[in-house]
Amino acid sequence: MKTEKLLEKAKIQLILNEPFFASAALRMDYEEDETIETGSTNGTRIKYNSEFFTKLQAQERVGFIAHEVMHVLLGHHLRMKERDHETWNKACDYAINPLLQESGIKLPVGALMDSKYASFSAEEIYKVLIQDDNQKQKQSGNGFGDVEEPEEGVDEKQAEQECKQMLIEAANAAKQAGSHVNQSIKEMIQQLIEPVQNWREILNRFVSEYSRSDYSWVRPNPRYLPMGMYLPILESTEIGKIVFAIDTSSSIDRLLLVSFVSEIKEAMSIFNVPITVIHCDTTVKKVEELNQDDDITPEGRGGTEFQPVFDEVNENHEDTKAIVYFTDGGSWGNYAEPFCPVLWATYNNKRFSPAFGEVIHVN
Repeated sequence: MKTEKLLEKAKIQLILNEPFFASAALRMDYEEDETIETGSTNGTRIKYNSEFFTKLQAQERVGFIAHEVMHVLLGHHLRMKERDHETWNKACDYAINPLLQESGIKLPVGALMDSKYASFSAEEIYKVLIQDDNQKQKQSGNGFGDVEEPEEGVDEKQAEQECKQMLIEAANAAKQAGSHVNQSIKEMIQQLIEPVQNWREILNRFVSEYSRSDYSWVRPNPRYLPMGMYLPILESTEIGKIVFAIDTSSSIDRLLLVSFVSEIKEAMSIFNVPITVIHCDTTVKKVEELNQDDDITPEGRGGTEFQPVFDEVNENHEDTKAIVYFTDGGSWGNYAEPFCPVLWATYNNKRFSPAFGEVIHVN
């Protein structure tokens, strides 16, 4: 009973002082669970270890709830997918704890913090952590409050929309109460609720711009003969050579590679032409000339460099009309613009801003 009273007091403090977090906190179910070390959430419920919770200071209890609520608002339980559970939890904590701190929330001792992750998404932080062999020694605390997978049978698309709706309602609740929502959270809200670009439409437009049409004067165009006009007939529309580059660096997880391959196969079926595919991490690992029914097996898993792809195209593919580069945008080096246009199809990295080419954010 003592724990329940402390929990209710923490909720009341959220209602009085933090309407943004209170809006979502009041929609959660709460459950004591002595089998976990601190706490956790699966998107609909917040679990807590009663001993851990009662030992916290009053404002830290408020911070614990706000921390778990933030995981839910940002859909961290839905975004984990097949990533390593422990590392994903750390990445999510590094992403949200600074935002909570900026909002004046007091977090329990041991909250994971690192200024080098400022403005990074959980996905971007995860990529750094899985490449850091010494992450356990470098972390600034032990963390608390795990992110669990959603309950079995949950419609993840619907759950994602519900999280976005909760986020909007939380922002509105804060506004109506005259409460301030810090700028970092505002920007994150905007990124999460803005419409996702229809990447296939953009690709279709991009490729079509660099197609070439062949006309024949052997047969006149019958459409214009009644008007006394002798014009050539469009004999064929052929897409100029398009090179698809796949970022096969170690920061690209298996699911993302599957997405890259799926999108290229889709493009091959739409345009029904042979496709050149270049696999590259720090060097070009494979160059393939593929037809619609051919399989694509990515090769790589080293670091990330873009320049080798451009060098390969410049030196060996002079008939290329355009390059479509699938990447997470994890390379920050300098690279020279190739002779043909570039379309960057980036995943989970809205900060990626190359010096040239058109960028579309797929996720």
